[in-house]
Amino acid sequence: MQEETILPAIDDFNQDRQAGLRPGVVICIINKELKILLGLKQEYQIWEIPQGGIPMGEDLVSALKKEVTEEMGERFLKSLFIPEKPLVATDKIIFPEQSLGGQILKVGGREVPMVGKKYYVCLVVQRENIEPEKIEYSEFKWVSFDEGRKVVETIPQKGKKRVLKKILEVLRDGGLIK
Repeated sequence: MQEETILPAIDDFNQDRQAGLRPGVVICIINKELKILLGLKQEYQIWEIPQGGIPMGEDLVSALKKEVTEEMGERFLKSLFIPEKPLVATDKIIFPEQSLGGQILKVGGREVPMVGKKYYVCLVVQRENIEPEKIEYSEFKWVSFDEGRKVVETIPQKGKKRVLKKILEVLRDGGLIK
């Protein structure tokens, strides 16, 4: 995991796509108790930090706001403080050869086989105690570092497990979660 301090440009996301990586935003939502929000993804029954893809032509902050709204509701989005530069780290997963399902990324006028994902890890802070709507997640819970590590151990995908462990460590080491 690489710590970041500047916002990537739309061209950076296009370079990811040209390399076969699907760019995505991971939204670390921290509350006043310095706990992070996890959601239980209904279709896979996996706890995760809210996340989603970054569409062509969209910047990081717009993608972050869109994902929060789509997955947790407009009211919840309004309860968050989103800094001008929310990016704290990046990471990527390269899929094992046998798991490549023939997914295609569209880059300009051409198609590129998807070989993995690049994660742009962002930090936002909950200002008001408003519960997220259960739109794409069946449950939510706020967890400490230790609780989060236990949840991450239940994730079957090795790459996703590694990335989420590293995110929790970066947040803990930065004093952002307990």
